[in-house]
Amino acid sequence: MNENPINPASIITDIKLLTDKPSANCKSISATDLLNMNIESIPCLIDPFFQKVGLAAIVGSSDTGKSAFLRYLCMCIVSGQSTFLGHAINSIHKRSIYVSTEDDATAIAFLLKKQNKDIMLEHSVFDGLHFIFDTDNLLTTLDEELTRQPSDVVCIDAFTDLFGRSLNQANEVRTFLNDYSQLAQKHQCLILFLHHTGKRTDELAPSKHNVIGSQAFEAKMRLVMELRMDENDKSAKHLCITKGNYLPASYKNESYKLQFTDNMTFVNTGERIPFEALAKANDEARQKYERIKQYQALGFSMNEIAEKVGYKSKGSVSKIIQKFEKDSTVSLAFPEETVETTEETNVNNPEFCPY
Repeated sequence: MNENPINPASIITDIKLLTDKPSANCKSISATDLLNMNIESIPCLIDPFFQKVGLAAIVGSSDTGKSAFLRYLCMCIVSGQSTFLGHAINSIHKRSIYVSTEDDATAIAFLLKKQNKDIMLEHSVFDGLHFIFDTDNLLTTLDEELTRQPSDVVCIDAFTDLFGRSLNQANEVRTFLNDYSQLAQKHQCLILFLHHTGKRTDELAPSKHNVIGSQAFEAKMRLVMELRMDENDKSAKHLCITKGNYLPASYKNESYKLQFTDNMTFVNTGERIPFEALAKANDEARQKYERIKQYQALGFSMNEIAEKVGYKSKGSVSKIIQKFEKDSTVSLAFPEETVETTEETNVNNPEFCPY
């Protein structure tokens, strides 16, 4: 016979004590605690685009200015600028780390001096920007650097040089990026990768699907920006947000047109261009154009059409029309009866809904 019978009441008491006082090794957090944090918006390093913590990427074809963009971003952060391309900088440390796999110290020294011709600040204000050229045991090096001196952002130029394996192996890409995600969480910073788009993707509209390699890369990023050259003005660049987990759709269908200066810095022109206008004529762009023409035929104003197709202003609608009306392969002549019969014809067609 058991001389010490189990008391059910004591079991319940013991369980309650364990749940009320989780061990120091407990790594979970309750939904109540999360809600009590009262987070109303995602904290941003560059408002509202670059989040303060996590992984992000800037992608594009070769020679579009991606490295210059990242250096300029870092220079603005560490020198205490209040804005970057007109958007607020919310820096905590005014420090950045730049990992360069393609340029050595001499090349970077030249490029920084060139870019500072536009910024025009004393060299000492850039002391918070540190470069790493030796990428052996990079995770350990970054962990030590961030522990010694916390930074707002770590830029890695370029992803493919560090990964060194098949870009199409999703599990390997995800495992590689998980290590950097954990590093970002540990040090509460943004890690920003430079990566490339596939061949001939410049002929397509900007898209997260243009990124080369496995879909696992863009899936792990909270933000993906594509930088591409303007088709007609080589001094102009288009910054396109192709993925933004924390951003509304209105940020992700028109580019931010930037002027690329002779000294390799960027100026926001304030102009936004629809993604479809940046691509050669394709089915997706043609459908958007035809949808706009249908709205016109129904008598909607340009401002109303812009709202219905998801653009910020009527200027973007005009650019789509101009793009296709310059293309001789697109028939602009709608049958005369179209304007008169479109409403009547489509009222009884449940599949038609331009709204």
